[in-house]
Amino acid sequence: MITPTLLASTKTPELNVKMQGHRVGIRRARGGCLLSPAARPKWGEGGGGFTQNLDHFNPTDTRTWNQRYFRNDKFYKEGGPVFLMIGGEGPASAKWMVTGSWVEYAKKLGAYLLMLEHRFYGDSHPTEDVSSKNLSYLNSQQALADLAEFTSSMKNSLGLGDNKWIAFGGSYPGSLAAWYRLKYPHLVHGAVATSAPIVAQVNFKEYLEVVEKSLSLASPTCNAQVKEATRQLHLLLQHRVGWQSITKRFRLCTPLNGSNKQDVANLYSILTGNFEDVVQYNRDNRDFEGVKGTNITIDTLCAIMDDEKSGPAIVRYTKSIGLKVS
Repeated sequence: MITPTLLASTKTPELNVKMQGHRVGIRRARGGCLLSPAARPKWGEGGGGFTQNLDHFNPTDTRTWNQRYFRNDKFYKEGGPVFLMIGGEGPASAKWMVTGSWVEYAKKLGAYLLMLEHRFYGDSHPTEDVSSKNLSYLNSQQALADLAEFTSSMKNSLGLGDNKWIAFGGSYPGSLAAWYRLKYPHLVHGAVATSAPIVAQVNFKEYLEVVEKSLSLASPTCNAQVKEATRQLHLLLQHRVGWQSITKRFRLCTPLNGSNKQDVANLYSILTGNFEDVVQYNRDNRDFEGVKGTNITIDTLCAIMDDEKSGPAIVRYTKSIGLKVS
């Protein structure tokens, strides 16, 4: 199950709490996997490049670039629907053209499959670099216009103008799918917006209710063990010796200052976020995307937290976090 995520992020001061290692957890980096352009795009099997406008809203700007897309007509039957998978804040993969629920729908309905990579991600680089000036072209309005241009072109070049088009997306791309149907109803007939955050909400604590329920389904005692570990962590935060213990236990890059409320808040956020991530991507089989820790599931975490023989709750909590520090 794909679970809800927060669409909007808030700007916060730079915090000192960081964990040693290349990356903490398995969530996508905030803002996505934004990288500098590769020297040469690699379309991959079933992929190609679509000539796209850089700025859809400035008619005097004629600059274009190649946007990567994938297609699969293996299941297509004459007159069947066209499924358009919308790329998000990370590289698109040809693997998505042969796996997932939308592929099963395509088999049953005889659909033509298309996937468009999001501008500025993967091999779809509209500009030479990701300077602040160039990143002004990275927004949902331009992304929706990309979809409109792509759809119009594919309808003509593939002879799919009379077919029903359905947009697919999850999380941020889910939002794009819903907005695409809303803004361009003449191009797309429906949208499957999975876990699409349509309304931005600060302090989105409701997702923790999803986490709590998911842990309880794996083990009736898992939540109680996490709560006890959090209580023990809170006690350590009350004195300097405890700060030193936390710094060593959780392998913080710099000594924790427990009097800094922002650092403490960020520490709690990082530790809680690792459980949130496992719940969100549980058994999602995302190893082909290069995601760290894809073998770590809810059952894995709860088995550790429930193993009282291995030490106090905070020791088990540390062990569960350590699984995802790479």
